[in-house]
Amino acid sequence: MSNTDGSKDTDQIFMDELFQEFKETVAKQLKEMPLLYRENNFNRIKEIAHDIKGTSGIFGLDEGTAIAHKLVQAAKDNKAEETKELLEQLTGYMRKNKIIN
Repeated sequence: MSNTDGSKDTDQIFMDELFQEFKETVAKQLKEMPLLYRENNFNRIKEIAHDIKGTSGIFGLDEGTAIAHKLVQAAKDNKAEETKELLEQLTGYMRKNKIIN
């Protein structure tokens, strides 16, 4: 939202900064997760997916939230193939929505 003089208000500046931090964090996390998968570290994948699930919702990325939710459950249940597929889906979704490159 802009002020009457055309400048952004502090809430919008804060949200822009928060969104940029979200994008940087998700990029790092999605790069880390395939390595965690190869190490069978499903607990850490579950933790990261849980973080992504929550922050995706804040920014209106509902499909990303849903994929991350499924990923949390698959990793919790140590379902290797489902975890791998959901990691790929989540990465593709984030790419499609220009969250990551």
